[in-house]
Amino acid sequence: MRALERFFDSYGRLVFRQPFFFILVPSLLTIVSTYGFWSFHSQDDIWDIYAPLNGLSRVEEKGLSKYEFASGSHHHRMQILIGRRDEGNILEPSLLSKMSKAHHTVAENMTASNGQSEFFYKQMCGVYCNSSNAALLALMQAAIDKSVSSNPFKLSFPNAEALQKRAFVGYSLGGLTFDNKTNDVVAAKLFILHYMVDTTLPGGKLLATNFEMKLRAFFEKLDVEDSLLSYAFLSRTRELEEQREITTTSLPFLVLTVIVLTGFMLITLVRLPLRESQHFEAIVGVISPGMALWTTTGFLWWLGYPFSNILTVVPFLVITIGIDDAFLILAGWRQSTKTKNLEERMGEAVAISGASVAVTSVTDVACFGTGLFSNLPVVQLFCLYTTVALAVDFFYQMTFFTAFVGIVVRKQLGEEDGKPRTNKVSSSSSITVSSMAPFVPEKFRDLSHLELFIEILHTSFAKALIMASFIAHIALCTYLTTKVRTDFDMENLYLFDSPLTDISRRMQRFVLGEAFVVNFAVEPMPQFENETVRNSFEDFLVDLETIQNFGAGPTYTNVWTREYANAIAFWGEEEGYWSQPELLTNYREYGIDDKYLSISMKDDESFIDGFFFTITYHNLSNFLEVEDLLLVRRGIIAKHGFPVKSHHPLEKVPTESAASAPGNFVQTSVSAVVLMSVLVLLFVMQFEAILSVVVSIVSICLGVVAYLHLWNVHLDAVSLISMLMSIGFSVDYSAHVCYHYFAHCQPEESGSHEGKTDGTKSRLLSTLGGVGWPVMQSGLSTILGMFPLMFVRAYVVAVFWKTVILVGVLGMLHALVLLPVIFILTDDVKRLLRSK
Repeated sequence: MRALERFFDSYGRLVFRQPFFFILVPSLLTIVSTYGFWSFHSQDDIWDIYAPLNGLSRVEEKGLSKYEFASGSHHHRMQILIGRRDEGNILEPSLLSKMSKAHHTVAENMTASNGQSEFFYKQMCGVYCNSSNAALLALMQAAIDKSVSSNPFKLSFPNAEALQKRAFVGYSLGGLTFDNKTNDVVAAKLFILHYMVDTTLPGGKLLATNFEMKLRAFFEKLDVEDSLLSYAFLSRTRELEEQREITTTSLPFLVLTVIVLTGFMLITLVRLPLRESQHFEAIVGVISPGMALWTTTGFLWWLGYPFSNILTVVPFLVITIGIDDAFLILAGWRQSTKTKNLEERMGEAVAISGASVAVTSVTDVACFGTGLFSNLPVVQLFCLYTTVALAVDFFYQMTFFTAFVGIVVRKQLGEEDGKPRTNKVSSSSSITVSSMAPFVPEKFRDLSHLELFIEILHTSFAKALIMASFIAHIALCTYLTTKVRTDFDMENLYLFDSPLTDISRRMQRFVLGEAFVVNFAVEPMPQFENETVRNSFEDFLVDLETIQNFGAGPTYTNVWTREYANAIAFWGEEEGYWSQPELLTNYREYGIDDKYLSISMKDDESFIDGFFFTITYHNLSNFLEVEDLLLVRRGIIAKHGFPVKSHHPLEKVPTESAASAPGNFVQTSVSAVVLMSVLVLLFVMQFEAILSVVVSIVSICLGVVAYLHLWNVHLDAVSLISMLMSIGFSVDYSAHVCYHYFAHCQPEESGSHEGKTDGTKSRLLSTLGGVGWPVMQSGLSTILGMFPLMFVRAYVVAVFWKTVILVGVLGMLHALVLLPVIFILTDDVKRLLRSK
C-alpha cells in the first residue's frame, strides 16, 4: 500500500509539471472516438437479449423454425385487438359485419410497396394466406345466425366446427363465456385480426414496413371514428418503438441530473476565503465523466457493439460515480500539507486520494466485469458498457481532471520560486505520505460535533443499539428474501402510460388464461408403421393434454395423426397406410394441410421427415405457472422418449429469463463478494478490512433485494442488473472508510512516539475527518442524481433509481455508523484478549 501511495505521489507531481499533456491525451481520445458514432446500431429485440444463452427454449425455438406456420420466422406479424368500448359481447351480427368490412378494405384494397412494385395483401401474406381473417369472421357470423334451425356451424373453442371440418380460433377469440350445456362460446370480448407479410419476398422488410405503416394508420383512424368498437395495433416494430420511448424520455433528464449535481458540487465546495473554493474543479468534475461516456460509446460502437434501451441508465451511473471520485480527489487536495510547495502538495493530494479512488474503481470495474459471464445477453451488454465506462472514467479522473485541478490551484494560490504564496499553517500540522501518521484536517480540529459523535459511538448503549439494529436488519432482510418473486410482466418493458401497457396486459391475460398455444415439433419421424409406436404416441398425447390445472383434453389438441387415423378407419384398415411414402400420398388425398409437415426427397420420392402439432393450455395466471407447466411438459417428453421439442414464445422470455435470474444473482453475487475480498486484501492487507467490507457488501445486498421486494420490484432480468450494480456500489463507501482507517491511521511500531494514535477515538477522528464528508457528499450526490429519473414512469428506470437510493442510504449508514462500531468492537476484543 505504501508503494501504491508513493507511486501516486510521484504521479501527482508529474501531472502538476506537465498538466497540458494529461489534458491533451483524454481530449484527443474523446475526439477520435466520435468516429464510432457513425457505426451506431441498436439491439432492442427483447425476445433475444432477455433470453438466457443456455436456455433450453432457444434450442426448442430453433427446432420449430423449419415449420414456418408455427414459428413465423420469415414473416412479419401484426395484430389488431378489437373489443367493445363498453367491454361487452362482440359476437353480434352488426359488430361482426363492421369487422368484416374493415378487413375486406385491408385485404382487397390496401397495397404496399417494396420500393419497386405494389403488392396487394393476398400477394404478401405467404403461408398464412389460407388462415384467413375473413373465413373466421364468416364462421362466427354463421355460427351465431339464429335464423337457421339446424345450424351446421358450432362455435366451440379453440376449434370451431364448420361442415365437418375444424377451424382453429384459439389465436383470434378471447374473453369467452361458454354455454353450460353445450360448452359452445356464447359471448366474447376480444377478437384479434392477424396480418402477416412474407419477408422473403423481394424487398420484404421494406414491404412489411410500408404495409405496417398503412395498416396502423387505417386502424388508428377507425378507432377514432368508431363509437362502439376500439382497435388496438400491436407488432414487433411497435414494441421496439415503445421501448425506445424510455430512452428518449429519460435522456433529457440527464441534463437535469448534470445541473443538479453541478449545483450540489458548487454549494458543498464553497470555502472561505472564496478564492479557495473549488468551483471550477466542480464543473470539470462533471465534464470528465461525460467525456468518459462519450469515449466509451464511441469506441464500443466502432467495434460493432450495439446500443440497447437498458443502457439508458448507464450515463446516470457513470456521472454519479465520476463525481464521487472528484469529491475524493478534491478532498485529497484540501487535506494536503499547506506548508509545502504546490508540486509537493499535488503529489501528496494525489497520494491521499489516488489510492482510495483506485481501490473503489478497480472493485467497481471488477464487480461489473463479473456480469460479462452472465448467461443473459442484456446483462452482458450492460456490464460491458459499464465496465469500460468506469475504467475510462478512472483514467480521465486521474489525468484530465487531476491535471485541471493542478492548473486551477496554481492560478488560485500562485507560486514564486517553488514556494507557496501563503504560509499560515504551522509545520506541526503537516503530514507526509511516508510517515503514515494520522492526519486530522485543520477544519475538523475544533469540530466538537465529530468528536461528540465518536464519543457516543464508544458508549456501550450506542454499540448495543447499533449492533441490535444491524442484527434486526439482517434478520428482516433474510426473511424478506425468501418472499422475493421471480415473476415478470411484459408491460414492465414500456412506459407506464404507454398505449402498449394496456394492450400488453390484455394480450397477456388472453394468452395465459385462455389460449396458451404450445407448438410441438417431432423430428425425425417416428416409426408409425409400428402399431406399438402409434399407441405409445397416443399415450404421450394424452399425458400432454391432461396436465393438471392447465390441460383441457383432446378438444384442445390439433394433431394430424388422429385425423388421419379416423380417415383410414373409415376407409378400412389396410397394410401400408402408415408407411413411407404412402403415408404422404394418403395424407394429401384426405386433404390435411401440408403446413403441419416437414417434407424431404429421397430417391425422387417425397416423404414426411417430421411434423408439428399444437396443444392449447389455459387457466394460467402468471409466468410462475408458465414455468410450472414448462417443467411438467418437459418431464413428460423425457419420460416417453419421442424426439419432440415444444415451445411457446413466452417461455423463452420472460419465463426462462425470470427463472434464471435467481441463479444468475447468486452466482454473480458470490463471485463479486469473493473478488471484492481478494481486492481489498491486496490493497489494504488487513484481515479486519476484509471482514468489514464483506459484512457491508452482504448486508447492503441483502437490504437491496429485501427492500426492493417491499418496493414492488421482482427478481428478473431487469432488477438483476440493478442488484449487480448494488454490489459494486456497496463496496465504495465502506472501502473508502476501511482504506483510510487501516492504511492512514496505523500507529508506528517503533521509533518516536510522536504522531502515534491513542486508540480508536483518534483513528476514527482522523478517518471520518478525512473521508467522512466526501463519503456523505458522494452518497448525497448519488441520491440527488437519481431524483430527475423519478419523473420517468417506467419499470426499467424505476428499478434503477430505487436501487441506487437504497444503496446510497444503506452505504452511508454502513460506512459512517456500522463500520466504526465494528472497528471499536474489534479493538475491544483485542484489548480483552491481550489482558488475558
